[in-house]
Amino acid sequence: MLKRDFIMVQIEELGKVIAQIINQRNTDAARTNPDLIGSVYTSLKIDHEYMMDHSPKEIRLFLDGEDNAGLQRMEIAAKLLIEEAYLHTEKQHEIREKAKEILQYIQLHDITFSIERVQLLNELADQLS
Repeated sequence: MLKRDFIMVQIEELGKVIAQIINQRNTDAARTNPDLIGSVYTSLKIDHEYMMDHSPKEIRLFLDGEDNAGLQRMEIAAKLLIEEAYLHTEKQHEIREKAKEILQYIQLHDITFSIERVQLLNELADQLS
C-alpha cells in the first residue's frame, strides 16, 4: 500500500510538470520547456524515440514496471508528446498521431473514465483533420 501511494505521488508530481509545460506553451518561459520535457522523460525512464518507435502495448509493458502503473505513466507520456508537437512543427503531425494512438489505447484499457482524455482525443482529431 505504501509503495502504491508513493508511486501515485510520483505520477502526480510528473503531472504537475506537464501542467507547467502547458501553462508556459505560449509565453516567454516556453524556452525552458525542452528541459522540463527532458526531465519528465528521464523520470519515466523512457525517451521520445522509444515512444515513437514502439506500439502502445510495448510502451505499457515497459512503463508498467513492478507496480503496474503503466497506463498512468503512458498518459503523462502522451501529454508530453502533445507538448513536443508544439516545439517540433516539422514533425507535428506524426507526433500528434502517436499521442492519439496512445490515448486511444489508454481509453480502451483503463477502467476509469477521463473527461480530460476524451477532450484531448477530440482536440487531436480536430488538429489532425
